[in-house]
Amino acid sequence: MSAHVFVYGSINTDLVVYVTKLPRPGETVIGGIYASYPGGKGANQAVAAARAGAEVSLFGCLGQDLFGRERIAALQQTGVSTEGVLMLADATSGVAQITVDEQGENTIAVAPGANMRFTAEGISVRRPAPGETLVSLFQNEIPQEATEQLVVRSHQAGHCVLWNIAPTLSRRPTEESLHALDYLVCNRNELAALTGVEGDPARAARIPLDWGVKSLIVTLGSEGSILVSPEGEVHIDAFRVDAVDTVGAGDCFCGVLAAALAEGRAVKEALRRASAAAAISATRRGAQPSMPNRAEIDEFLRSRGG
Repeated sequence: MSAHVFVYGSINTDLVVYVTKLPRPGETVIGGIYASYPGGKGANQAVAAARAGAEVSLFGCLGQDLFGRERIAALQQTGVSTEGVLMLADATSGVAQITVDEQGENTIAVAPGANMRFTAEGISVRRPAPGETLVSLFQNEIPQEATEQLVVRSHQAGHCVLWNIAPTLSRRPTEESLHALDYLVCNRNELAALTGVEGDPARAARIPLDWGVKSLIVTLGSEGSILVSPEGEVHIDAFRVDAVDTVGAGDCFCGVLAAALAEGRAVKEALRRASAAAAISATRRGAQPSMPNRAEIDEFLRSRGG
C-alpha cells in the first residue's frame, strides 16, 4: 500500500538574488545573481514528500496568471496531484522575494496573493483503509482559520496530523486544533513566539504539550532537532555539509518527515531521514529544485553510517 500525504498550503514563485552579504536596512548590495524558482511552503513540502516516495495530494490556490500556470505545470511534473489546487481568475499568484548570502543564510519577503483566499469549504478528508497510515501536513502561509478547520477534520478522519507553524503564528491556536495535532513542528524562534519562553527550547516545548499537543519537533539548524513528548526528549544530530542555500531546507525536512511517517516508519527513523534530506537540500540552490529523491536520501544515509 502506497504512502499518501495530503498537503494543505501555499504555492509561490521564488524570486531569488544571491549576494556576498545580506543588505542592512537602507543598504543596496550590488553584484547579485538572479534566479527564479518554484516555491511556497506548501508546494515545497509537497514536492519533498513526492520525491521521497510518497503519493502526494496538494490543496492550495493560485491566480490564473503566468506564475500560476508555471506552478501547476511544475507540480504535475514532479508527480504531485493538483486536483485540489484552485485557479482564481481575480487573484494574483503568490511570490516571495529572497536574498541569499555566501553562507547560505537568507531573508524573505512574501506577497501571498491567492494563497490568502484558501478556505476549507468543500474539502472532504478521506479515511484511511485498514492498515493504512494517512498523513496530513500543514504550514502557516494560508489563513490560519482554514488550517485549523482542516487540522481538526483530518484528525477526526484518522490521519496523522503535522503542523509546521512557519511563519510564526499570529495567534495561539484553538484548544480543539492543538488536541488534534500529532506533531507540531517549529524552529526555536517560532516556538518562542508561540510560548513566550526564550532560551531552552526543550523547556519551552513542554508548554504546548500542556495545551494538548501530543509531540513537538523543534528544528535547531546545525544543532539538529529535538523530539519532545510526554515520554521525554530525543535529540537528532544534524548532518554536516557545506551549505550554499538554506531556502527550502526546513520544508524539505517536513515533507520527508511526513513521507516517512506515511510509510509507517518509527518517528526517530523518520526524523533521521528528514535531517539527511534537509542537509542534501542545503547544498543546492533553490527550494524545490534542491529536494532530493528517495535514492539520494538512502545513499546519503549509507555514506553517513546508515
